[in-house]
Amino acid sequence: MIRVDRSSRSRGVRVAGYAMMAAAGGIAFAIPVSSIHASTGWLVYLWAAFLLLGGLLCGWGAVTDRWIGELAGLPLISSAFGVYFVVLSLTRTISGAAAALAFGAVALLLVARWRDISTIRREADRQAHPGAREIQ
Repeated sequence: MIRVDRSSRSRGVRVAGYAMMAAAGGIAFAIPVSSIHASTGWLVYLWAAFLLLGGLLCGWGAVTDRWIGELAGLPLISSAFGVYFVVLSLTRTISGAAAALAFGAVALLLVARWRDISTIRREADRQAHPGAREIQ
């Protein structure tokens, strides 16, 4: 059986982090960064929406202690951070490279978290249906 850390401290940190991502998405949607808007056009609103919706889904999952929220929201958030990584990498400046590396690192950490949640989902399915054949 997979044991999940159910400490309220860990969950509180995740809730706060996801709430901050949702807030960042809301602000970025309402007031997009002019340099990113200039280089990407309307796509800046899509990535901001990814942060907003992904943060809300993940936050809901963390608050309710249900893995489905993070499983659905983490791909949205990590995609937004991945795209920001690419956009910032194209600036070809030292400060752009530093920011790109930070965004890229966060994207990779979120993908790792998603993989952990996916493992929990598979284990939950396996335990709920012990005789069922696993499809990968």
